[in-house]
Amino acid sequence: MNQEAIEMFHAVRENNQEEATSLFKQSLEISRINHELEELSEFAEALHQAGFLEEAKTAYLLLQKMSPELEEWNLFIAEIYIDQNELENALDTLLEFDETSELYPHALLMLADAYQTMGLYEVSEHKLLEASKLLPDEPVIQYALGKLYQASGEYKKAIIIFKNLIEADTQDLWAENLQILLADGYNAIGNFEEAVDCLEVVSDEEHTSDSLFQLGFAYLQLKEFNRASQIIEDLLEKDPHYMSAYLYLSNAYQEQNLLDKALVAINKGIEVNPYQAEYYLEAAKLFLKLKDEPKAKEQINKAIGLEPELTEAVLLKGDLLLEQEEYEEVIEFLTSPVILAFPEQDWQLAKAYNGLEEFEKSADYYQKAYQVLFDDLNFLEDYMNFLQEEGNIKKLQQVLELALAIDPENELLFERNERMLSEDF
Repeated sequence: MNQEAIEMFHAVRENNQEEATSLFKQSLEISRINHELEELSEFAEALHQAGFLEEAKTAYLLLQKMSPELEEWNLFIAEIYIDQNELENALDTLLEFDETSELYPHALLMLADAYQTMGLYEVSEHKLLEASKLLPDEPVIQYALGKLYQASGEYKKAIIIFKNLIEADTQDLWAENLQILLADGYNAIGNFEEAVDCLEVVSDEEHTSDSLFQLGFAYLQLKEFNRASQIIEDLLEKDPHYMSAYLYLSNAYQEQNLLDKALVAINKGIEVNPYQAEYYLEAAKLFLKLKDEPKAKEQINKAIGLEPELTEAVLLKGDLLLEQEEYEEVIEFLTSPVILAFPEQDWQLAKAYNGLEEFEKSADYYQKAYQVLFDDLNFLEDYMNFLQEEGNIKKLQQVLELALAIDPENELLFERNERMLSEDF
């Protein structure tokens, strides 16, 4: 780089924007006059790496004018367009390369990157496979294919590629640890034992927050709850803002029947981010396990206050109120305009009106819920009990036949049908 380029970066560090702009223009002009290709190329690369994308693009465009016979400038310009999310401009630039160019495989790689960014995974794959035919032994292309398959959910294909790259001893070429990438694939397809094997060989220095979480998650799925909790504890010690980990740590403790520690984990998560409705819901469930209903209701109300559409919290509150026979409160709560309608809500309203002996309204809500919950055996059994009490034998027979179709091996349903046929109710 020439002296003006060096001084420009110094001006940037001093936050002297006007001087930096002036020095940038002077540097380009000097490079143009003196035909300083190498110095200008270094300057352009430094600008790109420092995040000055427009300035880097301007420098590369000047290089393109100064030495139009070198196609590499188009690659760098296209890369900047991709970084700026100007994908159409990137495509226009890259499609100028044809099969006779030595840089054509590199253009294919960048085209694949652009198409992947646009969500056009099949087109991206086509470009990478074309590049792979031209350079079959090039690990960069295989790595790009692996990342593409991972992004598009084709984990089995990604696993094969990452395993091959590991066997070829190419780890030094990549910033990302191949064992971590391989483990992500195994976790995604439910092969948790293989995922653990991959992640346990990763050094502490190379582990990321995500990889530690994946390791803890895999141990949870393998029901090795003590090891899972140890891993997630280590993760949260290093990264206390990794929010989803608190919930999984609580689950690991619960599986070990360490309810007090599970509650501590959830409360720590709430301290870090007090706006996570799911965490208050989990705290409520824990208080119920600890037989502390008042605190459970308090946590449920906080969850619903943050996220009224959180169906599980709404249902849990409704169930608690029904157990306490607070039927009028159930109706007031579930018919509130801030609570979104859902089928289980109609079921709870049906039970509440039944408790108040307002049977016509109860029947209406049972029928409304039935339109959606017709494949839920628990609902069907409750509905049948209501219909039997109401003496609605015709409807009862219809619901019973549906329940038997869903679970023909259910002896209780079969016996109920036999009694009905014999009119022994």
